[in-house]
Amino acid sequence: MSTTTFTFASRMAHLTGSPLRENAKRAMTAKDTISFAYGYPATEAFPMDTLRKISNKLYTEYDPNVFLQYAPSEGYAVLRRLIKERLANNADIRSDDDVLIVSGSTQGMDLVVKVLCDPGDVVLCEDQTFSGAVKAVQSYGAVPMPVPMDLDAQSVDLDALEHMLSTTPNVKMMYLIPTFQNPLGTSMPLEKRKAVYELARKYDIVIFEDDPYGELLYFGDPIAKMKSFDTDGRVIYSGSFSKVLAPSTRLGFLMANDELMRKLVLAKQVADSHSNYYWQVMLAEFMLHYDFEGHVEYLKRLYRERVKAMMAALDRIPQTMLRYIRPTGGYFIGCRMADDIDPDTFYDIIADRHVAVIPGDVMSVTGHGYERDFRLNFTRPSIEEIDRGIGIIGEALEQARITEPSDIENSCRSGREPVLAGAR
Repeated sequence: MSTTTFTFASRMAHLTGSPLRENAKRAMTAKDTISFAYGYPATEAFPMDTLRKISNKLYTEYDPNVFLQYAPSEGYAVLRRLIKERLANNADIRSDDDVLIVSGSTQGMDLVVKVLCDPGDVVLCEDQTFSGAVKAVQSYGAVPMPVPMDLDAQSVDLDALEHMLSTTPNVKMMYLIPTFQNPLGTSMPLEKRKAVYELARKYDIVIFEDDPYGELLYFGDPIAKMKSFDTDGRVIYSGSFSKVLAPSTRLGFLMANDELMRKLVLAKQVADSHSNYYWQVMLAEFMLHYDFEGHVEYLKRLYRERVKAMMAALDRIPQTMLRYIRPTGGYFIGCRMADDIDPDTFYDIIADRHVAVIPGDVMSVTGHGYERDFRLNFTRPSIEEIDRGIGIIGEALEQARITEPSDIENSCRSGREPVLAGAR
């Protein structure tokens, strides 16, 4: 047993383990658990045959120095060009800004905070958001500050946002997931995106547009990315291949203007020299010589059926007990139980029956105030598991109903009563 006393850096004081990863580890150990907690792709989403062919080709036809040697920090030049072409063709992002390959979009956020934020600087976030981004902000001593959501508008509250921008010192940037938001499943309308962008211009701050799910549109028309109308280089656009290829590739990218990019590359060199080069070459080969776009279309068909099944199952639960946001794409559905349901009892019941969800407080910037909210993932479970698991959730909600008015008051002591998002 070590007798050494370690003195840790002060930046570690506010960092704790990820509840999302701990939840995933627990769910993986219980074989009969129906997990709606994962943010994972389905196993059948992996293009195994194509990847096997590409890998064989690399080892039989390529010079190993192309994919096994050290590589530029910026990433494989062919892949960076292909990403820019896809963004122009698929998302109408026709920018002169450069692309940096990063080790997943989480590293992208880490690098941006490292480059832009001093201790005490403020990063505005949607009040429920990706916990990894919140921890990245905290790890450099910056302060994540929640902006209230207008759920009926599927947007941050613009009045609240402007008030915060006009009164809060040292706001350095906004972190937003405008498209298929995590955990809510909302998609910010175009006019709201433009209004947020204009506020960023007015108060001269940067927008980090995180878009890991943006290619997975199941219903309706796509909404323009904020980067597509960025005229002064203040939007940093982040994308990921975890959801459309495989998470273990750890491939994501940042698009940013030249001044920012120079600093991001320096920070990347300190972090890990370069991202997985083998997978960069694999992905570029997939895009060049195989049907990558057809693969994405397959994912959209696969997940469209699952989200339809989950919404149909949720619709069988009375709205007097549960309301939810109907997503048009992505991975998640945000739910809220009614005020006469005790959250602790509900979570205990579903845990006993081996159904896992992500409680809203886990995805809250402040870590509290959303005990009645929870997130459901529909990409990982099968349709049979969706039907059975949502049925258990409905039964748990009924069993967790509070009958005494005093009990309702006690269960709401957080004092925060967010507006219910109806099943639209």
